[in-house]
Amino acid sequence: MFIEFNFGNFRSFKDPQKFSLEASSLRANDGGLEEENVFEKDSLRLLKSKAIFGGNASGKSNLATAISAFTYMVSRSVANEGIPAQIWDDRFQLADNEWDEQPVFFQYSFLHQSIVYRYGFQIFEDKVYFEWLFSGNSEKDQIEYFMRTPNGVKVNEDILSHSDPFVSQAIEGNTELYRPDSLFLTAGALSGNLLFSGLRNEIRKIISADGAYDDNAISAAMRKLVKGNEKEKEALKELMIAADTGVEGLEIGELPDHLVDKELHKDMNNNISEGKKGKAVSLFSLHSRYNEKGEFINKISVPFGEWESQGTAKIFSLGSLILDALATGRIMLVDEFDARLHPNLTLKIVQIFNSELTNPLHAQLIFVTHDASLLRRAKLRRDQICMVDKNRFGISSTTSLIEFKGVRKDASYDKEYLQGSYSAVPFLDKMDWVVKENQLNYGD
Repeated sequence: MFIEFNFGNFRSFKDPQKFSLEASSLRANDGGLEEENVFEKDSLRLLKSKAIFGGNASGKSNLATAISAFTYMVSRSVANEGIPAQIWDDRFQLADNEWDEQPVFFQYSFLHQSIVYRYGFQIFEDKVYFEWLFSGNSEKDQIEYFMRTPNGVKVNEDILSHSDPFVSQAIEGNTELYRPDSLFLTAGALSGNLLFSGLRNEIRKIISADGAYDDNAISAAMRKLVKGNEKEKEALKELMIAADTGVEGLEIGELPDHLVDKELHKDMNNNISEGKKGKAVSLFSLHSRYNEKGEFINKISVPFGEWESQGTAKIFSLGSLILDALATGRIMLVDEFDARLHPNLTLKIVQIFNSELTNPLHAQLIFVTHDASLLRRAKLRRDQICMVDKNRFGISSTTSLIEFKGVRKDASYDKEYLQGSYSAVPFLDKMDWVVKENQLNYGD
């Protein structure tokens, strides 16, 4: 379960930042904190969802990308060489040359099997510079499992005994999995270390999706329809119907020849499989036909990519991830959450995650949005609202609304946010002047 993510020197974020899903200690009688949006686990009080607000180019998506880069490194650093170099290319680059000597920094605090772990690493150029793993709720009771420095790895032998083949081989430098550009944690997990494997799997529970358009999410939804069990397939179909898309069913079939090369169907098919005659396989939606008297005739199957809107395609792709997150208690991170979706639908998704009835396993939703109406309609607590702002030097920063002084308990967060009370909004006064001054330079 997601507790806190710290990062720095990444894209527009120069200084260390904290993004927390730990709930404030203030209780319901505070007037601005909905206790239904919080769950308790092993003496921790955690948020079920958190919204990220800010102006265009403020750094909202960069925050989401930082989390995704962290999880991708943990997941793929052994299999894919060169990931640290890619992350290093995304370091903050709007300061003087001395800043190029600072490493990119990621740290994730999370709950796994009733233990709080704090795992992180630093990247410098094309190598993992530092890497560490601790457990414990406070500095007094924390335990160091290992510390990796440029000089090697020091392990806690009481926990990571030299009887573990991987640990001893890594320290001696005799394993191919443990390289300067791979993580000690990832290499250990793939070498069979049970602790490392469990922690890596916990980190990989974070599901990232681009709400504007995500090929991977569409592929995942297609695979669920092709290879999932009957309950999973039926749940996705029922969700599409419940979302009032007009779609009355889903099925996989072979595309007609004249549609095979269309881009929409290339996206929907993603080479999942081929038909019996080698034809492309894609997604089809079911719709009812009626006669002039309004009487039902039959149902027809039509190519999804040809008939359905981009919003419906997004519901299909995100729907599979939402069902997966809720069914397994995972963390779901969505950038451009409100793109192509009606405000009532985004509100309903947030409500589903915040409800004990629909989210009994305490899945957590992190979403990037411009929909200010959610501040009021979703009954978000002040600690569920993260504001991202960028200063005139191009440096982004994050602030939870609960950190703002002078915010009334009964404040209309949506109105005050749009009025600029919390910063994190664009200032557009100069646009009128620019348009007026340049009117004669455009047109016939």
